[in-house]
Amino acid sequence: MPNAEDLSACFACSTCTAACPIANVWDIKPHQLIRMILLGMREKVLSSKEIWLCLTCFECQERCPQLVRVTDIFFDCKNLAAEEGSVPSSIIALGKELIEKGQLYTVTADWEREDLDLEPEVPGLSTDPVKKILSETRTGRLVKEGK
Repeated sequence: MPNAEDLSACFACSTCTAACPIANVWDIKPHQLIRMILLGMREKVLSSKEIWLCLTCFECQERCPQLVRVTDIFFDCKNLAAEEGSVPSSIIALGKELIEKGQLYTVTADWEREDLDLEPEVPGLSTDPVKKILSETRTGRLVKEGK
């Protein structure tokens, strides 16, 4: 794992968990995931939903007194999980949506835009370049393979 060189510095102080704005809804807290990595519980970590719930706000990483790169480590875990085909179906669906449409969120319906006094369509919105780039990336290949 590329960002794990400083992982052994973690002494489970729980600062990362206290800093995390959504840790209260996680079954396995950030500091527990780090401990599990240190204990070699690879399968359990990579199959956990928590690595996918991370908001990437970097609060855990910014506040860690030992400078453990918690957010970066969670990124590494996601990458390893994806390589091993352990990606939640909801994440795969988002990836497919992004690759097929070039955006995650569709432009609101014309009647909604009219109610909000917005132009009927977004001028110059072309998602073709995004779709092309994404289809040629590793993420695009993984999504096509259903991983």
